[in-house]
Amino acid sequence: MVDRRSDGVLTRGLTVVAPLTGLLVLLALAAVTAPNFYSSSVLSLVLFQIGLIGVTALGQTFVLLVGGIDLSVGGVVGLTTVIIAVHSGGSDDKLLSAVALAFGAGLLVGALNAMLVLARHVPPFVATFAVFVLVQGVVIAWTKGAPSGNVPPGLNWIGTGDFIGVPAPAWIFALVAVIAWAVLSRGTAGRRLYATGGNRRAAELSGIRTWTVIASCYVLCSVLAVVAGLINAGYIGYVDAQLSRTLDLNSIAAAVVGGVALSGGKVRIEQTVLGVVLLGVLLTWLVQVGAGAGAQLLVSGVVILCAVWLQQRGANLPLRVRALSKRGTPS
Repeated sequence: MVDRRSDGVLTRGLTVVAPLTGLLVLLALAAVTAPNFYSSSVLSLVLFQIGLIGVTALGQTFVLLVGGIDLSVGGVVGLTTVIIAVHSGGSDDKLLSAVALAFGAGLLVGALNAMLVLARHVPPFVATFAVFVLVQGVVIAWTKGAPSGNVPPGLNWIGTGDFIGVPAPAWIFALVAVIAWAVLSRGTAGRRLYATGGNRRAAELSGIRTWTVIASCYVLCSVLAVVAGLINAGYIGYVDAQLSRTLDLNSIAAAVVGGVALSGGKVRIEQTVLGVVLLGVLLTWLVQVGAGAGAQLLVSGVVILCAVWLQQRGANLPLRVRALSKRGTPS
């Protein structure tokens, strides 16, 4: 007989085992198909990918937790790079004010997403995609669609620096992940987030200001996208709007692959971290075997579909197990 308390344990176990198994298989496959994969230079690239994607995925996790989605992440990353390059003119003298402007723009985009979703009741997919198109239009108008501008040298450390051999973006991701874990598991803010994501109406009846909770998640996602934009700017050193477009898909993919449900509800930061590591290894391996941008998008899409399918199977498994248990119990 399977009791209900074991259902959650079984489902959570499946969401961890599936991506972990995929990661182990991928690491073994990389050892066979890309012998240089375990060199220090390639491992540094893996850690950079994990840092860049991870920061955006953590922000996306908070939005997914409350049943939303944010497709404007890539636009905010590109806009951040443009603001840094244009305002500073490539000089460190105006770097701090450029960073402040970038965060201000991120707050504005997050607030716009929240307003469309909450005040105008626009579906999150439509609202955030519309904001992405708006932001991307600004970026293209600024850059004329071609690589341009220079990022101040003072920002290079956040993209290319390292500490004890580990790239700075990976350290930033680790720091943000620890803070996010503490918020969700150790404080009242986490309980309010989980209550809002699990049942918004019940949360409102218990006195939680769900409007504020949801708006905060969208704003936080945009702010973390600005952090990713600073990492991206410090790494490439110039403005290229094309390089940030896939971060929308990657940030969602990393969270979903780790087991975070698109429908919201219970979310654990450890799931997102595992998904980020898996996706970072996958994308780097694809580059090493010579896969183009199209192949990378194709594989990312397939991975998301497989992850969603596994989530559906995992959600239904306890019901099937309970039905089999009842069938085998003598009347």
